[in-house]
Amino acid sequence: MLPMFYKQLTAVSSATHTDLNIEITDYRFAVSANVIPVGISEFSQLLFHYPIVFIKADTGYTPVAVVGTDTGQNLFVNNDGDWLAPYMPAYVRRYPFMVASVSEQSQALTVCIDETYPGCNREGRGEALFNQDKSQTDYLQKVSQFLQQFELDSRRNQVFTARLAALDLLESTEVTFTAQGAESGRKLDGFFVINRERLKQLDQSDVQELHQTGALELIYQHLASLFRFSNLFNV
Repeated sequence: MLPMFYKQLTAVSSATHTDLNIEITDYRFAVSANVIPVGISEFSQLLFHYPIVFIKADTGYTPVAVVGTDTGQNLFVNNDGDWLAPYMPAYVRRYPFMVASVSEQSQALTVCIDETYPGCNREGRGEALFNQDKSQTDYLQKVSQFLQQFELDSRRNQVFTARLAALDLLESTEVTFTAQGAESGRKLDGFFVINRERLKQLDQSDVQELHQTGALELIYQHLASLFRFSNLFNV
């Protein structure tokens, strides 16, 4: 099963993509996502615009930015496909690219692209992937570097959330939104946040470890971002 947004993946190759250009101006591919996976390196920028919470999967917990109050709703993408916040999560910026293993015999990751994205074209619009001599353009090299950093951040996410779980800091919670003039509210649930009381009761040695690893700062950034829930009706 492909990750959210992706419909098909093709390995980027000079043999097949020499004349392919990418024009990324339309973010309607994200219009139905009410949460976006995020990396811990983004927390300091995300907290000014989105609530950061955690969702639970088979592999553990994943930090996400909440961008909508209903399933299938993204309040940060308008009808023209514009992204409405100054900071865009890296997961959105990554599309239509990602790295993936393209062979069962090898674990090596290859840069791939979802050519179903409307911005993929062979009419010269946007950024080219290859030069005329079939060498990678500066744009493709920067994409590759970005994807490498994205994968590194994903691994750091796993370390961070595993520690939160080991310390039993995460609790399931819900938020009820009541729009102005509405008689009843809408409930958003199925996510986890850090329990402040459990955080206060940690042993000093655990607090010191969280501080030394940078996790304590991330915890405070997560908690500060929760105030952004009140702004979701005012995007």
